[in-house]
Amino acid sequence: EGDSLVLTLDGDLQEAAYHTIDRYSKHEHGASAVVLDVKSGAVRALVSYPGFESSRIGQGMPADQFQALLRDPLTPFFNRAIAGEFPSGSTIKPLIATAALEEGIIDPAKKIYDPGYIDIPNPYRPGEYTRFPDWRPQGWVDMYDAIAYSANVYFYIIGGGYEDQKGLGISAIVRFARAFGLGERLGIDLPGEKTGLVPDPEWKKIAEPDDPIWRVGDTYHVSIGQGGVKTTPLQMASLTAAIANGGTLWRPYLMEGRYNGEGDLMERILPGAIRTDLADGASLEIVRRGMRETVIRGTARLLHNVPVPVAAKTGTAQH
Repeated sequence: EGDSLVLTLDGDLQEAAYHTIDRYSKHEHGASAVVLDVKSGAVRALVSYPGFESSRIGQGMPADQFQALLRDPLTPFFNRAIAGEFPSGSTIKPLIATAALEEGIIDPAKKIYDPGYIDIPNPYRPGEYTRFPDWRPQGWVDMYDAIAYSANVYFYIIGGGYEDQKGLGISAIVRFARAFGLGERLGIDLPGEKTGLVPDPEWKKIAEPDDPIWRVGDTYHVSIGQGGVKTTPLQMASLTAAIANGGTLWRPYLMEGRYNGEGDLMERILPGAIRTDLADGASLEIVRRGMRETVIRGTARLLHNVPVPVAAKTGTAQH
């Protein structure tokens, strides 16, 4: 008789998460969902879609069914939640906003004009510009609007600077991104977790030897979660949890305890913080308000009819 493991998972929530994804994807796309307890890092649901029934493999599955799983182009055996490395897209913006507040780059009430793009003059060819687009013209936006409506131009500018508005610069962005758990393994108690990537000038020299110079445009791309940024769904859930809980990055964990055959507790796992006090409480409160506004009036209004008040950040990324 082996030991019994007690997991942090909420069975009903896990099932609901899987069925929700299944309803949207209908086996046409891979997807993932991660739900963490923001006060401890305990994993309440972890879905990599499409999945497979591990119990059936353990009992012996007909070879043709097993081969069908292996041949499935959506790779059911690949755990997207912890090993899938994807551009974060705009879900990184709350982190960029936090960094800008912490570095004193901008007052959250300051409005920036967003005509739907930003043009950077070519230093070598007068009259030529590189255009960095927004997904729509946003008009005058402050930090709350910029989070709620996901204004790219605002985040380009606080990330890389523009005219008289100073930007964070890539080294500060990298410092905050790493502090909040990007570009490293979080140490979840499952095999195969990947590190993701936070690009910087050294990375570009190796990754793009034909164009090794880091430019402001590269910083702009990183500021909206593109341009080489790679994150796992688990990392983005943990980062968001740290913003929600006031600045603690918890190590995500699935195993709560272990009991022997007689039912005696042999081992209990306690939550462990990777880093604490990641940002000032006031900065995080401003960012949380922006994420609440995203649901009340912004790009996540779909969630406004949820029976509890929620906050959110939407993101789409070219991959």
